[in-house]
Amino acid sequence: MSSKGQVPDYTRQDLRKATRFVEGDYKGINPREFYRRLKRRLEEFQVANDFKYQTFGDQREDLNILSENVGEKTGRVEGRQVAESDWELIGNGSLEYKPYGPHGALALIVGLLVTLVGGLAQDMRVAAVGIVAVLGGGFLYFNTDTGSFPLVRRDVIRVLMTGEVSERTIDDDDETRTDIFANMSVIYAGDTLVNVYTGDMDDMSWTLRFALMNQTKRWYNSIVAKEYRKDVSDGFFGYLGAWTSRSVRSHRQPIEQLQADFENSFELREAYTDTLLDELAPDVQDQIDEQHDELRSELEELAEEMDVYVDREGLEPTA
Repeated sequence: MSSKGQVPDYTRQDLRKATRFVEGDYKGINPREFYRRLKRRLEEFQVANDFKYQTFGDQREDLNILSENVGEKTGRVEGRQVAESDWELIGNGSLEYKPYGPHGALALIVGLLVTLVGGLAQDMRVAAVGIVAVLGGGFLYFNTDTGSFPLVRRDVIRVLMTGEVSERTIDDDDETRTDIFANMSVIYAGDTLVNVYTGDMDDMSWTLRFALMNQTKRWYNSIVAKEYRKDVSDGFFGYLGAWTSRSVRSHRQPIEQLQADFENSFELREAYTDTLLDELAPDVQDQIDEQHDELRSELEELAEEMDVYVDREGLEPTA
């Protein structure tokens, strides 16, 4: 989905690059009725006794039927729908960081100043204190640890309907009316997306939050074009400057903004997902693979039920 909740523009080639996809061809379909039924069926999927997906797509905006006026015998139809699940925790990623990097940077600066003052004053005791501070600061600055951060996943189904429409005259209960029907090809594509979860950053140490913010920038920079890359301030002066922004909000907001940037490009969202999946433990990656299989089952079930719907309504599937 786009950041404004609009259905994005995607092609059949885009959907064939999805993690899983299923295709179906139908003949003699009323595209509006098919679109409404498809939306209703997507909303009927359940998980843990609750509805799984929220759908996006409106006939007025996302189902385009060209040349459908009476007297114009043929035209084209193109429709899109998207269904997204809620975000769900899937596990923790690991991150090597400097738990006392800012403390060490500050101690190094203070130690150097004290050593300089002691040297100028020819006071060896003051200079010795400064040297101890420098050594201690260096130890703190270069010390590393491994922290964990939560990741969440979301399942997304995208549907594309394309084909030709034509007018037909229908005799119904001694009444003759004109309606439109289409020969359509429909592709159902499913993907699992992953994000860094920022909801419980209050429970993290501020140095871990700082490291996670910078790591998210690195992931972002590895995906986007050069002109859109962000500055990563994790050098010595970056750690020193970290003292000025230690709040949860100052670390959470940049991560959320970076992840929101991907909302306007499904291709970037998939690349970001692949990057984050590399941070997961092997057993969690196995769970994601199982989820991909479940997602394919949902797509197959969706396609089969639309076939049943077409048969029941007297329409004719061609495949």
